[in-house]
Amino acid sequence: MFPGQGCQFIGMLSDLFNNNLIIKKIFQEASNILKYDLWNLIQKGPLKTLNITYYTQPAILISSFAIYKLWLQKNNIIPNIMAGHSLGEYTAMLCSNVINFYDAIQLVNYRGKLMQEISYSLKENNMDGYFMQVILGLNKNLVQKICKQEAKNNIVNISNYNTYNQVTISGNKKAILRVVKICKLLGAHNIPLYINTPAHCLLMKPIVNKFKKFLKNIKFNHPKIPIINTLDIKCETSPKKIKYNLIRQLYNPVNWVKCIEYISNKNINNLLEFGPKNILAKITKQIINNLDVISINNSKTLSIALKKYNNMRKI
Repeated sequence: MFPGQGCQFIGMLSDLFNNNLIIKKIFQEASNILKYDLWNLIQKGPLKTLNITYYTQPAILISSFAIYKLWLQKNNIIPNIMAGHSLGEYTAMLCSNVINFYDAIQLVNYRGKLMQEISYSLKENNMDGYFMQVILGLNKNLVQKICKQEAKNNIVNISNYNTYNQVTISGNKKAILRVVKICKLLGAHNIPLYINTPAHCLLMKPIVNKFKKFLKNIKFNHPKIPIINTLDIKCETSPKKIKYNLIRQLYNPVNWVKCIEYISNKNINNLLEFGPKNILAKITKQIINNLDVISINNSKTLSIALKKYNNMRKI
């Protein structure tokens, strides 16, 4: 499992960097492509810069990919299936050889810039801020109803189905604030997100044509490892359809709940999260609590995972 935006922080991967040449090499190659020092950014910040979408997306992509490559170097246990939350689908595609390293970085960098353009445009129209908000403690159907009721002349909709009682909403500032107010009155908690773009909602529609044009120049291959599409909840094999789904993902919600249910129904019980934090591990256990989930994000968690899976090999 590979996470999306919101898991970034200053100092991520710091204890893995010094003792693992593969981490250093991957970040150096990424920095050469991006034309700035990516490792320096995630270690020294400032956080305000790291939280800008077109810096955040390459940072999380490369961090997650580097941990995955380190995992393979240590024991070469190949997963049966992959899944990514939003941006994480791009990491999954890189790890499954759907796209190459250079194209993956260029793609998420460009995606981030387009998404940031939307934010700047909204800011110019005095609709800045609160583009994404987590609502915790209410049923998704109730939140959907409130969004529809409070949208009025603005846009607000569920952008992520994270757990059975946690969703993320995206949209215009005024509409988001109206929804949050009512949800709070009904007993919900809201958690701010370090994401300054209205991802996975209709406000993303204006960037679709630019993104589609950019995708035409990138070669997509058949996945070497199946990847669950979090819109249709299926493992797509056609490169053409995978591209199409990335376009749809810009303005449609991510359904992590159904993704994890799909995995569980395949009788897959051991899951690994590769990323800076353990966000997906936490929400995945809330969906199906008997899954064995380990998040690998530092030396300690890497050692735990290596010990567990090496012992499983001996059984």
